[in-house]
Amino acid sequence: MTSTAVRAERRARAGFVVLGSIEFLTVMDASVVNIALPVLQEDLGLRGSAVSWVVTCYLIPFAGMLLLAGRLGDVLGHRRLFLAGTGLFTLASAGCALASESWQLLVGRAVQGAGAALVVPAALALIATLFADGPQRHRALAILGGMGGIAAPVGLVLGGLLADIDWSWIFWVNVPLGVVVLLLARRVLPMPPRTPARLDVLGGVAATAAVALLALAVASLADPLPVPGAWAAAGALVCAAIVVWRQRTAAEPLIPRGLLRRRSVAVGGALFVVVGTILLATFYVVTLYLQQVRGLSPSAATVAYLPLPLAMFAGTQLAPRLLRRVTPRNVLGAGLVIQSLSLALWAQTSTASGSLVTALLLPALPWAFALGLSIVTSFVVCTNGIPASAVGAASGLATSAYQGGGAVGLALIAALAAATSERLGNTATAELAGHHWALWVLAVLAVLGALGTRALPGPPSGTVPS
Repeated sequence: MTSTAVRAERRARAGFVVLGSIEFLTVMDASVVNIALPVLQEDLGLRGSAVSWVVTCYLIPFAGMLLLAGRLGDVLGHRRLFLAGTGLFTLASAGCALASESWQLLVGRAVQGAGAALVVPAALALIATLFADGPQRHRALAILGGMGGIAAPVGLVLGGLLADIDWSWIFWVNVPLGVVVLLLARRVLPMPPRTPARLDVLGGVAATAAVALLALAVASLADPLPVPGAWAAAGALVCAAIVVWRQRTAAEPLIPRGLLRRRSVAVGGALFVVVGTILLATFYVVTLYLQQVRGLSPSAATVAYLPLPLAMFAGTQLAPRLLRRVTPRNVLGAGLVIQSLSLALWAQTSTASGSLVTALLLPALPWAFALGLSIVTSFVVCTNGIPASAVGAASGLATSAYQGGGAVGLALIAALAAATSERLGNTATAELAGHHWALWVLAVLAVLGALGTRALPGPPSGTVPS
């Protein structure tokens, strides 16, 4: 290998580390506040399921803007968009840390989500620039998907360690990390040429509004909000209709028209909604269980959570090996079946007292392992066999389904759990009943997802190289 080739390889690896770091950070921030929700609820006066909006306000712009941001990168340049998104995310993190009122925190979280939406598709496109199509690029995408999978539980652990000091440190920690990423990105990331493209701004705004209004509608099932749930649901339908109309009539729609005709993309995206809902809603429910029912402090709850990232990481690492031998739909189906059984067991063993080994770890470890399998496999299903010119769009669509579905699913599960608890009197016993109800709903959802994998095509194994 020539010295020029060695330098190019080192530069590609350094660029991947930068891209992977911000990918990890933005996905982690969707969950890092989970462990601090009871503290935020008390300090900022958020009641009932309204506290779930600390998570949802991040996820809605994150998911809703991904498709528009992907096209924006084509027009402005992916490196430029990556730097802009990282800067916006870093500034918004400082704003969240300085918040003294609930609305200030929610606005800051929304701006954080917008910054993350700019970063993610730009990072995916830059990976395609750093690595030629083939084993290296596929492995890079698989690693990136795995990093996104373990970022959520790592965020829970980090959030627990920092919440006992001061919840603002959950956000302050992003600031120096964001600055370092900005400085390194300017040195190691390439400047790929721009691709002539038109922006479907109306379609992008409508997609974001549809996700936001749908989340608002399902959240209103538990807590009456300023915008009535029926009006929010109607608005979501109108915005969704606009997205469909623009998809048919725009010269360059947000989603390349041929992409949705691929069964792996359409069905895989729907299954990614299921996986995202299970991940975010389960962590939300269990966080409140440990602190509101069990009475653990954030740091003590973190200790209980510590084995979960390890189990999930093991699942993400085993997934590529399994995919060399077993079809993706079978790996994903098995992962969802294991999750369903674990969630059902969890609903039966979680009690207000007694050992956390049986109440948490026994069902949670296989659940986390299977979730790691499911996340990586879902990402591979949605992007495998896609032409290089459409990998960014397919990846953005998959991530949008994952995060947007998770946002709406989290709002629904939080509303169901809160409604059950309020109906029974908001005691510790009532809180536990709400958590059990949520876990059972998630177990049924996992079963439906496992059945849905039968609709996936059955390509030969070996799609993800080691």
